[in-house]
Amino acid sequence: METLAIINAAKVNEFALAPLAGGPSAMERVLSYARGVLGGDDGILVIASPSVPELGIATVRKPSWTMHDVLSEAAGFAASKPGADTVLYFHADAPFMDLELTKTLLELHRRYRAEYTFADGYPPGFAPELIAVKSLPNIVELASRHDAPSERDGLFAVIQKDINSYDIETHLSPVDLRAFRFAPVCDSKRGFVTAERLWGQGVRSARDATGFLPGHPELLRTVPAFMWVQIAEGCPQACSYCPYPGMVGDPRGLSGTMPVERFERLMADAESLCDDLVVDVSLWGEPSLHPDFAALAGAVMARPRFTMIVETSGIGWKQGLAEAIAAKAGSRVQWIVSLDDADDDGYRTLRGEGKDEACAFAERMIVASPGNVHVQAVRMKENESRLEAFYRGWKKRGDKVIVQKYDSFASCLPDRVVADLSPLDRLPCRHLARDVAVLCNGDVPACKHCLSKGADGRLAYAEIEGNAFDDGLEAVWNRMGAWYGRHLVRDYPEPCGRCDEYHTFNA
Repeated sequence: METLAIINAAKVNEFALAPLAGGPSAMERVLSYARGVLGGDDGILVIASPSVPELGIATVRKPSWTMHDVLSEAAGFAASKPGADTVLYFHADAPFMDLELTKTLLELHRRYRAEYTFADGYPPGFAPELIAVKSLPNIVELASRHDAPSERDGLFAVIQKDINSYDIETHLSPVDLRAFRFAPVCDSKRGFVTAERLWGQGVRSARDATGFLPGHPELLRTVPAFMWVQIAEGCPQACSYCPYPGMVGDPRGLSGTMPVERFERLMADAESLCDDLVVDVSLWGEPSLHPDFAALAGAVMARPRFTMIVETSGIGWKQGLAEAIAAKAGSRVQWIVSLDDADDDGYRTLRGEGKDEACAFAERMIVASPGNVHVQAVRMKENESRLEAFYRGWKKRGDKVIVQKYDSFASCLPDRVVADLSPLDRLPCRHLARDVAVLCNGDVPACKHCLSKGADGRLAYAEIEGNAFDDGLEAVWNRMGAWYGRHLVRDYPEPCGRCDEYHTFNA
C-alpha cells in the first residue's frame, strides 16, 4: 500500500513563502512534513500557480484552479502510481502539519477501508484529508457537476454534495477548538502573525494546541478581520429596535456623509494594517444615501484581499447602481437587505414605511447577484410568530435568508430576546479580538456594541479610543487591546458586563 500527497499551493502568497519564526517558511515546512510521511519526494504532487517558485518536485502550474481541476490532477497522478491506495490532501501554507496525527488518520482510514477520512475539532492546518484512490474518479465526476472553488474546505464542499454515497471516517479532537476560529495558516498577515505567536509559545503539534489554546485566548487577537464603517449619517427609517435614533434623534433628517477621499485613506490604512479584511459599510445610517457610493465600493474592490458587506434597508438606491456594482464585483460584495417581517403591519411597526420598495430591491438584487444576496430578519418577540413564514417565503425566491440575533446593546434597549443563546461560560469578547468600528468623523469606539445611556436618556458610546484619521488606525487598534486585556482576566469594563454579543462573530 502506497501513500501519495497532493499539496495545494494554488493560492500561495508572500506569507507562505516568508521565513516563519526565524526559520523555514510555511511552504518549506509543509514539504518537509510530506517527505517525512512518504519517505521522499516520489509520490508528492504540487498544485501551483505560476508565481510559486521552483520546488524540485512534481508540480503542475495553472493561473487558476477549481476543485475539479485539482481532483482531476490528483486522479491522473494516482493512476500513474499502481501501488497507491491513499491520497493525502493538504495546503502549502500550513506550517503545523502534524506527522503523528497523520499516522492516526492513516491507520483509521485503512482499518475501516474508508473513502474519505478527516480530523474534526482541530484548528485548520494540522491534519490532511485522506481520499481512497479507488474513489477519486467518482469524486472527480461529482466535482464536475458543481462549481467548487479551490478553497481550504473545497474538498469537503465537493463530497458534501453527495455525502451519503461515501464511506467516511472522522477523528475527533479531544478538545473542540472550532469555536475559537483560530487559524495558524500563512495565507494572510493575520494567519502569519497567529502562526508565529503559536510557534513562539512552543506549540508544535495538534496535541500541543488542544492543551494550550483554551487557556490562552490572548492569541486570538492579532489584527482586525472585520471593519464597520459609517459612511452616511442619515437613514430613511427609524426602526423600533435600533439604538441609532436614541443616539442621534430622528435619522431621517440627517445628511452627513464620509468624504470619498477620507474613505480611501481609511482603506489604505486598513490594508497596511490587516492585508485582508471584510469591510461593512453599514455601521449606522443607510449606505444608499451616500452621494458617491460607487467610488466607495471601488476603493474596497481595488484591494484584492478585501471584501465588502452592504447591509441596507433596500430604500433609496439609484436605479441600476447596486446592480452595476454587483455585476463588476460578484461574490466580493455581499448584500444584506433588512426586512424583518413579511406582514405589512408587522413591517410598519418594526421599520416604518417603505416595504414595497425594499422588497422590490431585494428581488432585483437576487436576480442581479445570485448567491450573494441575503434577506434578513432580526428575531424578536414582535415577529417571532411570523418568522417561519418570512423564512419560507424568501427561501422560495432562491436566495439566502439570515435570522439575526436581537441585540439590546448592553441592555440599552428593551428585552426582546426570544431565546438566550449565550454560552454557559463567558468568553473574552470576540468583537474586541476581531472587529473595529469607524464612525463618520473617524472616531473609533471600543466596540460597536458598547453603548451606555446618559442621565438625559440619550445613548452614546461608552468610550472613544481615538480617531482613525488623526491618530492612525493601527495606533487606535493597539489602544483598543486594553479592553480585551481586561476581558482576559474577567474584569469587564462598563457596559461589557451587560452585553451578550461577546460570543458572536462577524467574520
